[in-house]
Amino acid sequence: MTAWNPQYKTLDHWRGIAALWVMIFHGFGTTFNKPLHPLVELLKSVAAPGWLGVHLFFVISGYCIAASVYRLSFKNASTWNFIKSRFWRLMPTYWLALIITIILNLVSSPFNQTNFLNSFPLSLQSWVGNLFLIQPYLNVPFYVVVYWSLVVELGFYIIIAILLLIRNTINQNLSFFIAIILGLYSVFIPADPRLALFKYWSEFLCGSLVFIALWASNKNHIYQRNLCLIVIIILGGLGQYMNFAHHQVNQILFSSIFSIIIYFLYKLDKHIDSLKFIKWLKFIGVMSYPLYLLHAPLQGRVINLGSRFIPLDSPMMLLLQIIGWAIAISFSFMFYRLVEKPLNDWRHQRTITKPVT
Repeated sequence: MTAWNPQYKTLDHWRGIAALWVMIFHGFGTTFNKPLHPLVELLKSVAAPGWLGVHLFFVISGYCIAASVYRLSFKNASTWNFIKSRFWRLMPTYWLALIITIILNLVSSPFNQTNFLNSFPLSLQSWVGNLFLIQPYLNVPFYVVVYWSLVVELGFYIIIAILLLIRNTINQNLSFFIAIILGLYSVFIPADPRLALFKYWSEFLCGSLVFIALWASNKNHIYQRNLCLIVIIILGGLGQYMNFAHHQVNQILFSSIFSIIIYFLYKLDKHIDSLKFIKWLKFIGVMSYPLYLLHAPLQGRVINLGSRFIPLDSPMMLLLQIIGWAIAISFSFMFYRLVEKPLNDWRHQRTITKPVT
C-alpha cells in the first residue's frame, strides 16, 4: 500500500450534527406522546427522528476505524496494538463518565423525588456488566440506557480485531470477503440486544467501504471503488426489502444513503471545513464522545427538576430545554478538556514513543 492521507475533516461536523440530534431527542424523554405548547411541538417534530443520529455515528465509526487500521498497517502493527488503542480510546473516558453519572444521580435524587437505589447497580453481575459494557450478555439493565450503542461499538472493535488476525495470519482477501458476507447476512438478523453487534455491522461496514472507495479512487482503482459503492447500495436495498417484506425495522437504508453522501462530499471536504459559520458544529463534533456519555444524565436531571414547576403545555418548556442543552454542552466541554483530551494525548504519545511490536 502506498501512502494516502485518510483524514476526512468534515466528519467532525457530522459528529456534531449526530450528537446534537441525539441530545434534543433525549431531551423530550417521555413527552413525545403528550401535548405541548405549539412552539415546543415544532421543536419536538425536529427532535423526534433524533435517534437516527446513532446510525450516523455507526457509519462515521466505520470510516474512522478503517482509517485507523490503514495507518497501523504502515507501522506493521499487530492485532494486539489495535485492541490496546481502541481500549484506551473508549474505556477510561467511559468509566469516568459513569462515575460522574452515579454521583449526579446520588446528589439529584432528593430534588427529583426518586430513589437512588432503584437504578443503582447493586449486584456484582450488574457492576461487571456496566463496567465492561457487556450488559446484554449478562442480562442486566443499563445504568444509562443510551450506553447501549457503546456495547455495539465495542462489538465492532472485536469483529475488526478478528478480521485483522485473519488478514495477518491467512489472507487479506479472505478477511475482506468475510467482512462483506457478514455485512450482507447482518441485514437478516432479528432484533436482539445480544446480537446487536452483528445486527448493526452492515452500517459500520458502509463507513468502512466509503474509506476503501475513496482510497481506491485516489489510486485510480476504478473497479475496487465501484465494487465498494455497489455493496453499499445493495446493503441499503436489502434493508429496505426487509422493512417492507418482513416488517423488520432497520436503518440500513438511511446509513447507506448517508455513506454515499459523504463519499461524494469528500471532494468538498476542505472547502466545507473552511466555512466559518459552521465551525461550531466541528467544535461539538470534537467533543461528541463526552457529550454522548453525559448529555442524558445532565439534561435529564435539569428537565425532570424543571418540569415539576413548569406545566408541559407552557412555552417555558422551550426555555427549560435550552437550559438543559447549555448545561449538557458546557459540562461535556469541561469533561473533554480535563479528561478525554489528556487521555487521548497520552494515548497518542504512548503510541509514538513506544516501539510497535
